[in-house]
Formats: sequence, C-alpha cells, structure tokens
Amino acid sequence: MQRAESKSVKIWGVNVNYVEAGEGPAVLLLHGLGSSLITWYCNVDHLAEAGFRVIAVDLPGYGDSDKPGHLTYDAASAARFLFDFTEALGTGPLSVVGSSAGGLIVGLFALEYPGRVAKLGMVGPGGLGRRVSWVLRLMSIPGIGELLFNPRLNAWFGIGQRMFYRLPDCFDEVLPEIMRTRQLPGARSAMLRSLRSGINIFGLRPGSNLLPRLRESTIPMMLVWGENDPVIPVSVAHEARSALPEGTVYTVPECGHWPHMEKADFFNDILTGFLKAESPKGLAAPG
Repeated sequence: MQRAESKSVKIWGVNVNYVEAGEGPAVLLLHGLGSSLITWYCNVDHLAEAGFRVIAVDLPGYGDSDKPGHLTYDAASAARFLFDFTEALGTGPLSVVGSSAGGLIVGLFALEYPGRVAKLGMVGPGGLGRRVSWVLRLMSIPGIGELLFNPRLNAWFGIGQRMFYRLPDCFDEVLPEIMRTRQLPGARSAMLRSLRSGINIFGLRPGSNLLPRLRESTIPMMLVWGENDPVIPVSVAHEARSALPEGTVYTVPECGHWPHMEKADFFNDILTGFLKAESPKGLAAPG
C-alpha cells in the first residue's frame, strides 16, 4: 500500500485508524473478523491508480483503532458506525466492499442507508446463509472461543495459512501485521463479542441473514467467492446466485477465503470493471 496515507479520525469518542489513497469516486474497503485493513494490502494501490479515492478502515475493536469495552461490536452497530465515519470524511454516496464479516456489515449498511451506497461488493461474505465453519461455531461458546482465538497458538498451528488454497506472494509481509494487531489489548474480546452477536453453535443466527432483503435491493451487487473457502462454503455463493439474479457472482477456483489477496490480479480487474460500470463478463476466474 505504497500510495496509502495513514490517518485517524474520532467517531463516537473512539480513535479510528484508516488509510486513504487516490482521487475520484470513493470506495470503502472493510475487513472481516480477527483482521484489519492490512487484508486489502494487494488492492488499495491498484484501485487508486484506476482513478478511485480508496479508503480502508480498521473498525473499532480491530487493527489500530481503539477497542473500548462499552461497545457491543454487533453488525448493526458497525453499519451505523460506517454511516458516521463516511459522514465525517465527507464521501457522499460511495461504493462499499467488504470481506467475510465485513461483507455482512457493508450489506447491512447498503440496506439501511441505500441512498449512501452506489455499488456493493461482498467477498466471501457472512450474512447470506447459516453455514459457517465449525471453528467459528465453537468460538461462539464462552471459554472455548477464548482458547481458540489465541494468536500465538494460531501461529504455531499455521491457522493463518489455512485461510488460503495456496499462499499468496504477499503473505510473509501481511502476516506479521495481522499477528501484531490481534495481540493488542482488547482485540480478542472485541472479536469474540462481534462473532457471538451473529453466530452460535448452529451457524449464522437467523436474524443476521440478509439474503431476503438483498433480493429487494436495486443497488448493483458483485459477490466473489473462493471455491475452496474453508470458512463459508462456496455452496452459499451458488444459493446467492439463484437468489440474486441481477447480481454478478464469481466463484474462483483454487482459492480460499480471501480471494482479494490470493487471486489479487483477477480480483482487482473484476472489481475495477464493476466499479467503473464496465461489463466484466469476458473475464474468466483463474485456475
């Protein structure tokens, strides 16, 4: 992210960390559970060079943003935060792209504030079906979650590597930053409270399913899924394709939970085409 400038702003009395690069129509990138804006490491510069004002933010509780104990860290609160954050930055209507739980949050933001969203991108998103990995279900159980979300233990067992089908070239640069922010005071508590607000032992809580509401939305949508996603199975993408016939759904072969990092070149091309209202129909997902 060589073009990105690190900035901060206070929202709800919380110091919020974000990076910004480029000029043009605004695009907001949002990370998922247990991660931070660093997951967009392979995408920010490309979008800025393509003519966009790119903003990647650490949600409260994540990355280098504050992690106060009084916040609930649920998706509805996160969507309200995005509204106030974009107001503070003066973006006006913008495109929003979210990965994993960030996909759930930007989807909810688009539904709650449709006049603020030009286009919606969701990458291996939560919120479209009950099926999620058993690891996340187990983490919803008090005590077990605290044991499983142990950054040092995760590093020892190579949990980060298992997010991918094949490690991306940038992994060695990104992993230390992910591990650093996961070990900051308050990070584990915020992540687990966020997870438990939307997931229980049976999977996604019914109230967190956005698919019925997205069917009624007129906002242009693009969904991207790794066919080997170990967190949210690609079968959810196939159901979304049937339920959202006006949306564009890509399933990417030999790819895990973070296609924006693992297949960055392909992802950047289709996202840029989508944001510029070009038809990406001629692009085939790489093997």
